[in-house]
Formats: sequence, C-alpha cells, structure tokens
Amino acid sequence: MPPVSPHRRDLLKMGVAGLSAASLASLRQAMAIPARGGTGSLMDVEHVVIFMQENRAFDHYFGTFAGVRGQGDPRPLRLRNGHSVWRQPSDEHADGYVMPYWADSKSSNAYVMGGGDQGHAEAVPIVNGGHFDGWGTSRQMHNRMTHYKAADLPYYHALASNFTICDAYHCSTLTQTYPNRLHLWSGCNGAGSVGGRPVLSNYGEDETPSADMTEDKPMQAYTWTTYAERLEKAGVSWKVYQEYDNFGDNILHCFASFRPCDTSSSLYKRGRSWVSEHKTGADRTRSDGQQLVEAFRADIASGTLPQVSWIVTAAALSEHPSYTPAEGENVCAKLIEALTDHPEVFAKTVFIINYDEAGGLFDHVLPPMPPADDSQGWSGVSTAGEFEDYDARPVGPIRGQHPLGLGIRIPAIIVSPWTRGGYVCSEVFDHVSTLKFLEKRFGVAEPNISPWRRAISGDLTSAFDFRTPNAGVKTLSLPSTDDYKDRLAHAAAQPSLHIPEQQTAGGQPTDQRPARALPYQVAADLRATNDGKVFIDFTNTGAKAAVFSVHDYAPYQLGPWHYTLDGGQNHAAGQWNDIPRDVYDLAVHGPNGFYRHFTGRLNHDDRPVIDPVAITVGEQDGQLVVALKNDGDMAAELTLVFAPAYVRGDTLPAHRVVSLAGRSAQTLRLDVAAADHWFDFTLTQAAVPGWSRRYAGHVETGAASRTDPGIGAMVV
Repeated sequence: MPPVSPHRRDLLKMGVAGLSAASLASLRQAMAIPARGGTGSLMDVEHVVIFMQENRAFDHYFGTFAGVRGQGDPRPLRLRNGHSVWRQPSDEHADGYVMPYWADSKSSNAYVMGGGDQGHAEAVPIVNGGHFDGWGTSRQMHNRMTHYKAADLPYYHALASNFTICDAYHCSTLTQTYPNRLHLWSGCNGAGSVGGRPVLSNYGEDETPSADMTEDKPMQAYTWTTYAERLEKAGVSWKVYQEYDNFGDNILHCFASFRPCDTSSSLYKRGRSWVSEHKTGADRTRSDGQQLVEAFRADIASGTLPQVSWIVTAAALSEHPSYTPAEGENVCAKLIEALTDHPEVFAKTVFIINYDEAGGLFDHVLPPMPPADDSQGWSGVSTAGEFEDYDARPVGPIRGQHPLGLGIRIPAIIVSPWTRGGYVCSEVFDHVSTLKFLEKRFGVAEPNISPWRRAISGDLTSAFDFRTPNAGVKTLSLPSTDDYKDRLAHAAAQPSLHIPEQQTAGGQPTDQRPARALPYQVAADLRATNDGKVFIDFTNTGAKAAVFSVHDYAPYQLGPWHYTLDGGQNHAAGQWNDIPRDVYDLAVHGPNGFYRHFTGRLNHDDRPVIDPVAITVGEQDGQLVVALKNDGDMAAELTLVFAPAYVRGDTLPAHRVVSLAGRSAQTLRLDVAAADHWFDFTLTQAAVPGWSRRYAGHVETGAASRTDPGIGAMVV
C-alpha cells in the first residue's frame, strides 16, 4: 500500500507482546499431531484458514533462509551493465548502486521502516520491460533494500524450518494492496475473465474507514461476483474474522453485494460483521488482536470453524512496513496455538500465511509475465485481461501495454499436518493459487481467473504430502525465541536504518532442505541456421505451463522477451533476429532455477560463421541426456565443466573433454541423481573463441528431492 496516512493507517498502537512459552509448546505440539486419515488425499482437509498480511517481499523476509532461492541464488538475473540484479543502480550511494543490507535489530531500529512506492505506474519503471534494473528510480533504496534474518523473525523462520515455505509465490499484480486482495477474494481485479478495466489502486479504502458498515461512505462498488458468494451459493461455510479496525483489508466491503447488505443476512454475518460488534463500551471497537483470536478460538472449541476462513488484522498487527513484523508474528502464533490446542481440528486444517503485496521492498526474481504482442515474445495461452493500456490512459511518460503481473515474490508458508518437514516448494504460485486450492477441495469454480493466470499458477497441492503425511515427525525441532521481548525493546532504542557506507555481498547458508516434487518438464536449446540466425527451441513436455524470459547481452539494445508454453507445447523463439547481428549472447531464465546461456559468433569480417555443432539437452529416466552432433567435416573438441557445487566425483566430474569426429554424433548420459538431480555445466570449444553453452536446472522425477546445492554465496 502507499505510505500510511495518519487518518487511516495510524489508528492504534498495540503493546509489545512476546511469544510465550505456551506458544512454542503448542507449535511443537502441532508437529506431533497426526494428520486426519481417511482418503489419503486432498479430501482429508476440512478447514482452510487464510491469514493474509501486508506488504512484505520474499527476499526481505527470507532471502537468507537456507535452501530457498534467495541471496545465494547461483544464477541471478544479470543487468545490462554487467552486474547482477543484486547491485541495483542508484545515486543514493557513492558506489553507484545499492545492495541488500541487513536490517539488524541488534544495532538499528529495524522493525519500523517505510516501504517504497509500489503503484502500477511506479512498478513499470522498476520492471523496465524485464530488465529489472529500476528499483532506484524513486530514491527509496534505504527502505527498499532492507532484509531480515532469522534472529529478527524467529517465529516465522521457525515455521518455515518445520513446515513448508513456497519460494515462487508471487503477489498477483505489480501494484498495491487492493488489486492483489481482489485476486485473492474474486480471482481478478476487474480484468481477468470479467473483461473490465483492471483496478490498480486502493479505491474504496478511504470510503470504508472501519469494519462498521454504518460508517461506509459512498463509492462505486464493484459488481462482479466474489468467491465468498460462490461458496455461499454452493453451501460451503465461510467467514471473515476481523476486528473493528481491519485496516481496510477486508476487500468484500468494496462489492455491491456487501455494500450495504441486510444485517440479518448470511453475507453480513459472515463477511461484514466484526468479532466484537455485539459488545458495548471500549471493547466494541478495541482492535488489539485479542478479541480476534478469542473469536477464532471459540469457533474451534464449539465445532463451528467454517470450511473456509479469511483472517484480517488491524493496522498495527498487519506487518505493514509502518508497523513491526513482531506484532503479526505474535497474532499468527496465537491463531496457530488456538488450532493446536484442539488437535482433532488441527489434524484436518490447512493454515496459509501469505502477504497481499511486496510493499515496494526488493526481491531479486523477475516475475513471470506475458508478452503484450509478438515483438515481446509469445504465449501459447490467451493473455486476455492481463494488461493495462497506457496509450488509452497515459500516466506521465508511460505508454503502451504493460502486464498486470505476476507481481513481486512474497513470503508464503503453509502450516498443516500435510506440510511438515521443513520443505521448500518452488512451483509458481500467486493469489489465485489459493482460490485454485479451494476450487480443487470444495468443487466451487472461480471463472473470473484469466486463462493465462490459470495456466501458469499452481493450485498449491504440490506443497503437500497427503499419502504419507506423518512420516518423520519426530525429527522436527524449533529454535528458541525466549529473548523475543528483549530484542524488540532493544531494537526500538537503536538508531534509524541507513544504507551502509561499506557495502558487502550477502548470501545464504549452503545447507540443503527437502524440496517438493514439481510439475515442470521443460527444455530450451539453441539452433543456429546457415543464414546467420539463431533460434531457441522451447519444449514443454510436462503437464504444467511454464514462463521463460530471454535476455540479450549482445550490444544491440534488444529484449527482454517473455514466453509462455502450456503443457505439450513447443515454440521456436527468434525475435532477436529482427536485426542483423554478428554475435549472440542470450540468457534464458525459467521456473525453479532453470537457466540456459548461449554465446557465439554469426559473422566475422562480413562473412558468415557456420557453427556445425548442435546440442540438445533432455531428460530420461531421471538422467540428463546431452545429444551432441557435428554436421561439419572437421573434428570438434568440446570441454564440459561442471560448476563446483554440482561436482560428484567420477559420476559428475569437474572437467571432461568430448571429441566429435566430423559428421558424427554422440550422446552423454549424466547421472545427476548424485547431485539431487541438479546440474550446472558449461560446454566450450577452444578452437572457437566466444562459443559457449551453459545448462542449469533440475531434473524432475515425480519424487521429493533436495534444494539447489549451488545456493550459497551471493553472485554480484
């Protein structure tokens, strides 16, 4: 959301409250409660609780968390100036760039900060067509580039260590809170399959000063159908838990069906009432989280917890950057404690923690985006309803069609008996994924979701183990957070945050974590033609759509390009051939660390350079299959070098030489199982300067694996 205004974003201050020993005990209890048996499937879930908080980016909260694609990503996006995405151009530092820096709660007032501008018109120059080098344009890098560590967010890091964290969960749109919450509650922000103009602002916030419907002010309410209404019609129980101060975050209040609605109606009781409206005096409007948790706990105890629950917190508890994350951690702990105090309920409940948007805070992963036209790439799935037209509605210098999303990565943790074990799930998700999970479990469809978004965003089920959920429970453990109150008080007494004078590269521990199996089966191979062109042949043999970006580092100022391939599709990409070129330097980024980098020469002294060596890389029976073919008359000698983190003795040696006679072919079968099915290797030819082929990623086998062994030091 935009910077907080006193009249709407500073309504109350909640007193500091630490995590109790009881909370930690209940969390340990959660990991010992067996999942509800029965079908061994998604149908064993009876309750889904959605706890959406405010304005935090994934790297900001979990960039140093072991195993996720964070600060130690071995293949980060490279900027046009040669630096990695971690060195964002900025005039706020003498280095000419700003890197992420630790908001250390021991030496700074790290828990209170501003975010950064994050409206769609502000996000367009940040994304910059896919160059992703505009984070410094608003001169807010002292806020944008901050990040926390486990010592600063002990409870959330404990949850991630013992349940499942999703490191490819993006907010839905490159903009503010309301458009993202609209996706969570209705599948779109007025565009999508609804077909209207997309909502890109927080319109309705000032018109709804509290949860009290009698305080609503006139507004043009939205008229498309919400998912809550679909659940109501289908007879699936649901409820919004909120206090009088709901920070404007119950987006149902923006819809005509809820504005106004009969106070005796189910829509009012489930969607507009607040937990203490039946009380008198100060308690009626008190919004410190206590009554919220009490109401949630009471419904659990009475057996009336709905099948679907949305939890909306007050301003000071929301984790908006103007408030402290600790308040949100505390409410989260108490909500989970309410569940674990009733093991029979927790055994059949999924508790989803996510954030509406990134709050203008930095994350290094370029979001998956569709192309606006053929000059920007290709999509095998309809992209209708996924763009804002700035030619029709100009904002400053911005013109043309720009994608609504996906947005920046945000933190997401799934707490349940089926997601224990400290797993990382790297399937691409956004807020419609939560709806798709509800669709799959309760059979209530959400037709507002756009075709492109429905294709590329998963349904969260890859994060779960429904067949053997109770295996290995006793091996789980939690760090201590006994010093919680002392740390919070100490931080409040420290000086304000500032960009360090001496910038240093960050990184992550090299420890691997268990990783969930993913649905991706994709390939990208370079193909050179005799007429001086190169193409990238994309193939998707999996069941799930995948999005790729191609970045051109040759000196032609073209790209990037964006490609979406649905399952079973293939596409020959070659937009970079629109102009004559002597050299190529093309990098491909895809899901779960998928990476290709192709360099070479097409012309020399105005004469074409013929490249006789063709390479395709595929997967078979869990192995990597590298097919080499030499169509020339001369022999070719290639050197294959594995990146050190992926070397595994004689099985995956650091270096090998491959000789190809003229007019011959050879197939290498690389047993990447020794590296948990990860790989990162480069092929070069000593006789052909500038020629290289780099291939990196993960071979999916349908089974759980471990996270990328190359994660560690920051690549700058």
